[in-house]
This record gives sequence, structure tokens and C-alpha cells, in this order.
Amino acid sequence: MRRIAFINEKGGTCKTTLCVNVAAWLAGAGRRVLLADLDTQGHAGKSLGVDVRGLAPTVHDLLLGRARLEEVVRPTPVANLSLLPANKALAGFPMEVAHAADRADRLREALQGVPADGYDYLLVDAPPSVSLVTENVLRAADELVIPVALTYLALDGCAEIVESLERLRAERGQAPRISLVVPALYRKTQLADEILAKLRERFPAEVSRAVLGWSVKVDEAQSHGMTIFEYAPASSGAGQLASIAAELEARGAGAPGAPQAS
Repeated sequence: MRRIAFINEKGGTCKTTLCVNVAAWLAGAGRRVLLADLDTQGHAGKSLGVDVRGLAPTVHDLLLGRARLEEVVRPTPVANLSLLPANKALAGFPMEVAHAADRADRLREALQGVPADGYDYLLVDAPPSVSLVTENVLRAADELVIPVALTYLALDGCAEIVESLERLRAERGQAPRISLVVPALYRKTQLADEILAKLRERFPAEVSRAVLGWSVKVDEAQSHGMTIFEYAPASSGAGQLASIAAELEARGAGAPGAPQAS
């Protein structure tokens, strides 16, 4: 089972969009997928049509040991795709485990309950911030997908992730590898092209071949609690997301390791 976290320590990068739709594409290809939402906004669940407001138990209960994995897993409208939902209750997690010695390993420990033969993929939608939850995600994942919005501060966000990985590697002797860096929200402008070129120079082996452009159909799909493959399968957004998902799957366990921080 591949454990892949979709992560960026800055918001507005299409992280949840990528995570949910890549999960749906993999599920549509017959892979068994478990999507773990680690964001207090619960947007992964909402994007799949799951009403997470007031829902219990959630991943919050799983991290605190108050619920078993099988009690938290929820079905979704997408065949082969299950969800570990989150909602605002997760915001209390850092304070609740502040004095626990294993506070940064709660997610990794909880996911040990995932049966190895039960899923082909575990995808994690990480929070868009630096936090104890983010640290839990980095310690639990084997691979990372980093979406990068092609804006002025895009490369800065990538650099922060690499620094976090280097700190984790120094502490533990290992860290998840970067499997894919996905340029997102692309528009045909000189600035976007310059940022994309710098991104490819910095991550020559990791940047995806497909670039995710801005798509109104993707936004519309999310507003209806649907994946793009349900809502507008013939749209350009669906084609781009399918290409990114296929590339991630093709890279498998033998993809290049994460670049060293400079």
C-alpha cells in the first residue's frame, strides 16, 4: 500500500482538489483507495458529497484513540473510495495531546490498523499550515505530492516543505520522498511561465508533465460535492487531473528521492 500525502504549508494551492480527484481517478481505475482528511475544514469530505458537520466519530477520535479505524471509515459515492473524515473538532487535537510523548506519531500509529491487503493507496489531505497535524502527516507518509500555485510566492512554499523534510530526516534518519510536484492554477502569462521554468529547474525529476490550469468546471464540481470525473468527465480539468493521477501511479515506489535542501 502506497501512503501518499498531498501537502503544502501554504493555502490556495489546489491541494484538496488534487487529492480528492486523484483518489477518484485511482478508484475509477479499480484501485482500492482510502482518503484521510487531516484538515479541520473537512473539504475533502465535502468535495465527495459527505456532510462532515457534526459528524462523529472522525479522524480526530482516531488520533485520540477514542475510536477504531473501522468505526471512522466512511463510504463515499465513488466506488472503491473510502474516507476518514475530519471537521472542526480536529482543531483541538494539538492541545489535547500537548504533553503526550507520542504526539507527533499519532497518525502513523493509528494507520498501522489499516489492513495491508485492504487498500492499494492511502492518500492524505494535509492541512495548509505548519502544525502538529502537519508533523503527524510527514511522519506517517512515505511519499509526498506538492501542489504549487504558479504565483509569486510559489517557490517559497516548496522551499519550506523541503526544509521540513530535511529537519525530519535529521531527527529520524528518514523522511518521505517527493514523488510529484504539481504546477497548479496555471494561466498563460509571462510571470506564470517564469515561475514554472524555475520550478522545473529546482525539481527537474519531480515536476509533473501535466500542468493543472484554472478550471471553472472543477470549482463547479466541488460546489456540488462531486469529483470532476462525475461532473464533467470530458472537460479540460478532468483531462489534466487524469494525466496527473496516471503519472503518479506510474512513478510507483521507484521514483526519484526528494531533492536536498539548498
